[in-house]
Amino acid sequence: MANDFSKKALYYLIYSGTFYCTEKYKISRDTFHSYLFMYIKKGKMKIEYKDRQFIATANSFVFLDCYEPHVYQAEEETVFDWFHFSGNSSKEYFELLYEKNGCVYSLANNYLIPEYMNRILKMTERNEVDEHDVSIYIQKILYELNQISTVFDDSTEKKIEQAIHYIENHYKENIKLEDIANHVYLSPFYFTRTFKKYMNCSPVQYLINYRINNAKKLLHNTNLTVNEISNTCGFNSTSHFVTTFKNHVGMSPKKFRDIEF
Repeated sequence: MANDFSKKALYYLIYSGTFYCTEKYKISRDTFHSYLFMYIKKGKMKIEYKDRQFIATANSFVFLDCYEPHVYQAEEETVFDWFHFSGNSSKEYFELLYEKNGCVYSLANNYLIPEYMNRILKMTERNEVDEHDVSIYIQKILYELNQISTVFDDSTEKKIEQAIHYIENHYKENIKLEDIANHVYLSPFYFTRTFKKYMNCSPVQYLINYRINNAKKLLHNTNLTVNEISNTCGFNSTSHFVTTFKNHVGMSPKKFRDIEF
């Protein structure tokens, strides 16, 4: 257990370990007074937090505020390192990072976080925990997570490309902003801001424009009814499709179809 000084001045460890679990593994809590790091080494974990779902696959990292209601469960055989911690500015760091990135981080280009996790777990295995070293490693992990969340580089551009690819492959479905953001491991707020920076429109606007452009092609190149085109292009009702089409094109789908090109 951490001493009084560590609890007042440092980030401090509460529990830690490595779990090997099956798809039956599930943790559901209303609250647990700590924050949680998990490094997914193998398998897949589903996270539920604040009415959102996140998927953590192999070589990804989870940062969770366990003071709030939360669920995490294995989707298949899964291996992960973990530890609960608290202290210092844990709450402030979590809120900063969650707004940017949500709960799950890809470690595809980061080898430092697994190494820091490993060093902390080795200390606990040997029962030789240095509270100051632990606090430094936790701070380093938080620093790396912030770097992952804020750097605008090729990886950010790739995330936008992945989001566009996801939209163009799923526009026929009832997808929402949260679905697209979760696909690229970003919070909806941060994802929208990043998407606008690169594309000069919001993800939702891009989705609607893509649906309307495909509807135009179908109106001119097929004999599908307006209702069929509405369903094919992912609109939840024909009336919604007609209204949205008029707002974007300036005329109804029927009038657009009658125009000679």
